[in-house]
Amino acid sequence: MSKALILTLGFETKFCYRAILRHGIEEGDRVILVTAGLVDKVRKAYEDIRLFITTSFGEKVKVELMEINVRDFTNAIKRLMEKLFELKDYELIINLSGGMRALILIVLFSLIISRIKNIKVEIELEDLSGVINIPEQLINIMELGRRLTDDRIKILMEIHKGSNDVKTLASKLNKDESTIRRNIGILEEMKLVEISKRKPLIFKLTDIGEIFVKQKELQEKKA
Repeated sequence: MSKALILTLGFETKFCYRAILRHGIEEGDRVILVTAGLVDKVRKAYEDIRLFITTSFGEKVKVELMEINVRDFTNAIKRLMEKLFELKDYELIINLSGGMRALILIVLFSLIISRIKNIKVEIELEDLSGVINIPEQLINIMELGRRLTDDRIKILMEIHKGSNDVKTLASKLNKDESTIRRNIGILEEMKLVEISKRKPLIFKLTDIGEIFVKQKELQEKKA
């Protein structure tokens, strides 16, 4: 599958260059540079990146500049959502390292609202010491919330308290073991639970699962 690399762009080119090299673009891939305003320094940065790519790949990698108005937050999100759906048949990689904070927030909100799956979202630290990958489950948090029924939340809460096998959970929640197994399978698919052992079935919360439990605990404390 061809890649579409979406990069937020400001005055600096270093984050874009590093992302392009890190992900190894190839013939048929696309690079979309998203910017908040085409001032001279941004135009120069875009031209440098475009020259770098065309020198290496000619016209075999399409380079596109997308300028959005960050002051019109809602319409900017709508435009980016349209672009994301246009690229849905590509392997989507989004790098949020360059450009204005408002621009990065707009791209992030667009990803969350679009609910596109199988994406990779990353941000490089300012001192270039590492890259943080944002878990896809957090980007698709609305979809997770929709699938997280009351019974599944109760299962997460009990696992957090130390119940880590089917028999114990069934007893604590007064449910059939088959129901517990089915829900554990769904929670594993959602990457909220990970299996430590298959026979007998032993499990624990993932880091994302812990976040949902914390959110529930805070809600209950507020109530």
